[in-house]
Amino acid sequence: MERTAINVGLVALFCAITTFAFSFADSRSTKNKVVRHRVVIARKTFNNIEFGFDKTVISKNFESELEELVAAVKEDDYIIKLSGHADSIGEYVYNWKLSKSRADKVKDFLVNNGINASKIAATEFGDTKPIATNATVEGRQKNRRVEIEIID
Repeated sequence: MERTAINVGLVALFCAITTFAFSFADSRSTKNKVVRHRVVIARKTFNNIEFGFDKTVISKNFESELEELVAAVKEDDYIIKLSGHADSIGEYVYNWKLSKSRADKVKDFLVNNGINASKIAATEFGDTKPIATNATVEGRQKNRRVEIEIID
C-alpha cells in the first residue's frame, strides 16, 4: 500500500513537471515568434522627420513616413523614442523649446493615429546634437529634425 502511494505520487509529480515543461516550451516558442516578427519590423528604417526653418509643422511628405510607422508598431508592444533637434540659428533656449515642440508634434501625430501615448517618449536636444554642419543650408536642414527610435 505504501509503495502504491509513492508510485502514484511520483506519477503525479512527473505529470506536473511534464505539463510545466510543455507549457514553458510553448511560451518560449511564442516569444520567439514575436521576437522574429519584431526583428523584421526593427529592420525597417524610419527616416528622420525634417522641419522647415523655425517651423513645427509636419510636412505632407513626412506624414506618410509616420503613417508607415504607425502601421508597423500599432499592434505590438514597442516603445517609441522621439528626439527633437534644431539647427544652430537663433538663441540656445529658443532652439531648445523649438526642438521640444517638434518632438511633441510628432508624438501628437502618432497618438492621433492610434499609438498609446504612454508608449512614446519625446525628448528635446536643441542644437546640441547636429548630424550635419550648420555652416550650410543643406546641413542646417538635416539638423532640423525629429529622430525616431523603436525600442523592443
